[in-house]
Amino acid sequence: MNFLSVFTERVTSATSHSFNDKMESMFHWDGWASIDAPLVSSLFVMLLLAVIGIVVGVRAKIALKRKEYLEKPKGIMFFAELYYNMCNNFASSNMGENHISWGGYFWTLFAYLFISFNISLFGLPSLVDWLACPLCLAIIMFTIIQFQGLKYSKLGYFHRYVEPIFVFLPVNLITMWAPIVSTTMRLFGNCLSGTILVGLVQWALSSASSGIFDALGVVGTIGTSSFWNNPGWTSVFLAPFPVGILNSYFSLFSGFIQTLVFASLSAIWISQEMPAASPVKKEDALPQEARPLVIEG
Repeated sequence: MNFLSVFTERVTSATSHSFNDKMESMFHWDGWASIDAPLVSSLFVMLLLAVIGIVVGVRAKIALKRKEYLEKPKGIMFFAELYYNMCNNFASSNMGENHISWGGYFWTLFAYLFISFNISLFGLPSLVDWLACPLCLAIIMFTIIQFQGLKYSKLGYFHRYVEPIFVFLPVNLITMWAPIVSTTMRLFGNCLSGTILVGLVQWALSSASSGIFDALGVVGTIGTSSFWNNPGWTSVFLAPFPVGILNSYFSLFSGFIQTLVFASLSAIWISQEMPAASPVKKEDALPQEARPLVIEG
């Protein structure tokens, strides 16, 4: 069997088998036996965010009683305020200044999604290549979009599905569900492709490492240590450094980009269902003492 046939077999197995397993485990429930590793990782991430939120909330309450807001924030409050301002600025810049209160939603979204991408760096299974995770995030986003449309458009919200005429109802219904499919496949595809690529690189480097040691006549029997007597150590000589770099790239850089893209799309689609922000006059934005004097009569 040549290299090309082995490579093709590995790619086919890594894609079809993994996808079928993920789909089956996602829609099949058999009690506690159905709780797989990605679900445990998701619960761990939610528990971690809950603990951080409680700690920051308690610390903020203490700071409020001590009137520490009159001083520069320090320690955990400095990072909490920095992150809070970043989320508020993101909401106001993408949704309008009137919707700065949505910063709390993006506070949770940014933290959960970015940690979900990077949880694999700590030895836990990644969440985003588990189809249930991006699908649930997309459904939450879709639900918020439809709720905002009903809230502000009332019964006129349903008129969009028969525009410009009634025969366009099927097309408009497909368009309505498009954000769920597109955002789910974007997150899932990017993370799964990184997982497959890292796996293929690790397999190729492991095979090359074993080939090098076989050519040198080293079969994994050096000294009396149990580690050296295990032939498997010769297959991990080349893999750690390149695979570590790829893992860091797909977790940190790619995870940050995908988190930013998903949050930006959420902000844009949600803001489209809200009334346009009223323009603020230039003189109204100035302090009272700096406004020009207007004499009526």
